Amino acid sequence: MKRILEHLDKVFHLIYRLSVILAEVTLVAMVLIIGTNVFMRYVLNSGLKWGEEISLVLVIWFSFIAMAIGVRKNLHISIHLFRRSVPMLDLILDKLKALVAVFVGGVIFVYGNVILQFMSRSILPATQLPSSVMYAILPLSSGLIIYEGITDLIGYDTTKSDHDEEEEADHA
Repeated sequence: MKRILEHLDKVFHLIYRLSVILAEVTLVAMVLIIGTNVFMRYVLNSGLKWGEEISLVLVIWFSFIAMAIGVRKNLHISIHLFRRSVPMLDLILDKLKALVAVFVGGVIFVYGNVILQFMSRSILPATQLPSSVMYAILPLSSGLIIYEGITDLIGYDTTKSDHDEEEEADHA
């Protein structure tokens, strides 16, 4: 079982690293597109027809990728009022948090696929891309959220490979 988890963790770690790179690229692209569009509108009196549309797609993609990254790195808002004083409560709340992550990931996956099917029937006006492009990231982000929730439930630390990479980067 442990070997399977280690191999699965390697696959999901690669997917996670690629999603971080994708988030970085979408953020840079948003800044460049919006900056260029603002410059063109106010200086050249003309804008990019597709600029707002693509920026909207990138914002949606970035948001859902960031949600999955937040679940992995435990970055979401939490309140630590009684946790330190009652260790058993700490364990229960951690398991509850993992269950909620699996549930939310499942809802995003199921309804994300419904949205994808529904949106594939229409096109974005400026780019002529299928509207489903906006939400094509939902299966990936929900899959990462579900995986992280399940590994948190069984007590498997998926962030140890992240720490190893950070230590290697610090020594370089």
